[in-house]
Amino acid sequence: MNDVTFLHTADLHIDLPVRGFKGNERQRATRHDDYRRTFGRIVDLCVERKVDFLFIAGDFLEYATVRRQTVAWVISQLERIAETKVLIAPGNHDPLREDSFYRTLSWPENVHFFAEEWEEKWYPEMNLRIWGRGFTQFEEQVTRYPTVNGRTDERRLMILHGTFPMQEESGPYYPLSETGLTPLEMDYIALGHIHQARDMELNNQRRTKISYPGSPEALNWTEIGERRVILGKMTPEGFTIESIPIESRCYEIDEINLTGCETEEELCERILVQIPPGQGRDSCRRLILEGRRRVDFELSEDWILLQLEEAGFFYVELIDHTIPDYDLEKLAQEEGLTGVFLRRMQERVAEAKEEEQGMLERALYQGLDALLGSEVSKG
Repeated sequence: MNDVTFLHTADLHIDLPVRGFKGNERQRATRHDDYRRTFGRIVDLCVERKVDFLFIAGDFLEYATVRRQTVAWVISQLERIAETKVLIAPGNHDPLREDSFYRTLSWPENVHFFAEEWEEKWYPEMNLRIWGRGFTQFEEQVTRYPTVNGRTDERRLMILHGTFPMQEESGPYYPLSETGLTPLEMDYIALGHIHQARDMELNNQRRTKISYPGSPEALNWTEIGERRVILGKMTPEGFTIESIPIESRCYEIDEINLTGCETEEELCERILVQIPPGQGRDSCRRLILEGRRRVDFELSEDWILLQLEEAGFFYVELIDHTIPDYDLEKLAQEEGLTGVFLRRMQERVAEAKEEEQGMLERALYQGLDALLGSEVSKG
């Protein structure tokens, strides 16, 4: 019985417009290229590790915006791994519709698309049976599970796009329940749809492993840090999975304490010390400025970003959450409009729920900025 190796990825969303990104045209073009380079590295990894299967569990090519020339490039990449069986389970962002490029273009012989009905593929030389299914519409609320027969000593894998564990807010994206999956006694279930990496295990005889690899290249600011693909290996000795970093560029969020900075030069130096060369300056970084700043300290965002670009940063956003260093105790004693406003806002902050206090405090300082004639932007 031959060993089995597979690479599992999902949610590439190739040609999805870059969202939540304020960069210039050059930076946007670079981000679009990042998604291509990441998929190219996935194919490189298939070559390097000589994997038997590449599983793509949906949301591969963005149906509404993917370009024909992009798909032609993807096909050329898959032609590089003719010895690897590529199994694709389309998702809600790339359904197997009649007008999709999955159906209208010619794909390499090693590529197979699963449709809405469960399909079973048998590889006797590996003693391996694989079940798969895919979306054919943008929403699929009704979940059906495959009928599993065959010998109990065979290896069993499943690939699909769906939501696990099923919850009330799962939405119409093929919700999957533990009670539905557990009796199938799979060795591994390759899922797509959730963009954060997640590994789980079912309480059954095979201790079924379930994994979301997450998006291999970050799509927005909720997907910070390292991104991955999953390498699985089945041998007579057992079954192992390994997470492999694959991203071209990370999204990172950092807090920078501005307290004590007298000039923008000091602020830039503080950023450069906190994020030294070689520590991800080529990432997309969101810098949240915290702490207390002088009331007359005005931030020139364009100048700061220029200094960071010259220091080797690829892309930076500044979010100003600093607090002007007003003497609140003194201002609250005033009898005029400023004092009345401050006292009332302090009362509201004290009575508010914890999750609302930050918003009210920012409103308090914005109000003081306006009343005292400050032009400091609160970001």
